[in-house]
Amino acid sequence: MTDELVVLAITMTPWIAACFSALAGRSRLGADTTARVAAAIVACGFLVAVALSPLVMASEPRNMGIGASGLRIDALGLILTMLALGLGALIQTFAIRYLRGDVRQIWFVTTANLLTGSTVLMVCAGSVAVFAVAWIAAGGALILLLATYWPLAQARAGVRRTAVRFLIADIAFLAGVSTLLIVARGDIPLDRLGDITSAMPLPAQLGVAAALVAPALARSSQIPFQGWLPYTLAAPTPVSALMHAGVVNAGAILLIRFTPVIATHQLIMIAIFLAGASTLIYASTMRLIRPDVKGRLVFSTTAQMGFMIMTCGLGLFAAAIFHLIAHSLFKSALFLGAGMGVRQRAVDRDLPAAPSPSRWATVVAVGLAVIVPLVALAGAKLVFSPTLTAAGLGLLAFVAMTAGVALGSAFTTNFTTRTIAAGVAATVVLAVGYVTFLDAFAEILEPPIAVAGAPAWLLVLPAAGLLMLWVLARNSRHLSPLGDAIYARSVASTQRTPSPMKGVPS
Repeated sequence: MTDELVVLAITMTPWIAACFSALAGRSRLGADTTARVAAAIVACGFLVAVALSPLVMASEPRNMGIGASGLRIDALGLILTMLALGLGALIQTFAIRYLRGDVRQIWFVTTANLLTGSTVLMVCAGSVAVFAVAWIAAGGALILLLATYWPLAQARAGVRRTAVRFLIADIAFLAGVSTLLIVARGDIPLDRLGDITSAMPLPAQLGVAAALVAPALARSSQIPFQGWLPYTLAAPTPVSALMHAGVVNAGAILLIRFTPVIATHQLIMIAIFLAGASTLIYASTMRLIRPDVKGRLVFSTTAQMGFMIMTCGLGLFAAAIFHLIAHSLFKSALFLGAGMGVRQRAVDRDLPAAPSPSRWATVVAVGLAVIVPLVALAGAKLVFSPTLTAAGLGLLAFVAMTAGVALGSAFTTNFTTRTIAAGVAATVVLAVGYVTFLDAFAEILEPPIAVAGAPAWLLVLPAAGLLMLWVLARNSRHLSPLGDAIYARSVASTQRTPSPMKGVPS
């Protein structure tokens, strides 16, 4: 009974905050006070989840919840619940001052809590039906949140594009979920999905798996559903922070919760990997040519989600969750500090260009950029987690390559003793932390079934694409025809086509 009350208290706090803000927003309390109380309610839920964490982490994996298949909190659910509630409370607190005096302040508070509550319900769902309800509710709450500034044409365009893509993908999701419920003749606990799907014919298994992958790609803005996220920039900064720190992560949550349905088919896992890898390359290209800070952050999010979906395709779900949490924390901070980023960019634009390093310095910088990440990651892996799989080795090599690109860019831009020392020290610390935390996540989030992940050699494709993109960015003068073509096509793909004026022939 105590467990049930704790689970109920955690999952209900955002809903209570939403109801309170909707009812009290226009009372004598005022919008500011209402927003503060709502943020405090969500913060209380976060504190309860934190207090519960030692009990869950120290005990054997077990379900706690309401009913046989309603709500539960396992290790994954608790981690994601703390993330959703913590970021929800933080972003709402930031928004109190940001939206002060705005006529849409109460709308934001209410819809933000609806979104947070739906997300918490989704990660705590113990059955297919509860997960489906929470999934649809989260999508609807996001649409309402994006409509905060509905009078703006760009906001309406963002709502329409998002709604259309979500609708198409969620129809497939409901078709897959309905098939599972019909086969089981009722609701299914998530930990019994494998028993249900194993009795289905192979074509039906593949069809249900594909139907569940589509909404995961759409919610995380992956190809071929990537067109909605760039059109959400009209939303206020707190909306962007909440969305980029939480909503786009839902794709990985769906793939992990439905692992018994999806991850046993290598063909489906390869498709997931390729979707993530192609989105990673596309979004990285777009990020380089966007001139605005929030536009760069949007495509950075899309690229990061591509990497997360790619790791899911490899079957490395612990790495995907670790990346999900890290991305949520730093991306919310970046969006909340977007104004500072604009100011700093204006300052940097007025500074004189840094002198180009000599050829000797460039050779040394590139050598260090290649060697340091490889040695740091290999050493950390041998010391802290010597067990290794082909997919894990491939992922570490890919991470070392991307870290080397970032380190090489820093060294060739500012080749000084201080930059080299700071870069090497930061790489070593990050490598040790990455391997250590990844190993800890793998212990508590290991799926209970054998995963038929995509072959590790496929990592060569996104690695080669990112390297080509880096070479193109660093040598634009020598590759100007190709660079101009990519720039023109990339810009054209993200520009909104103006609607014809009334009375004017199109």
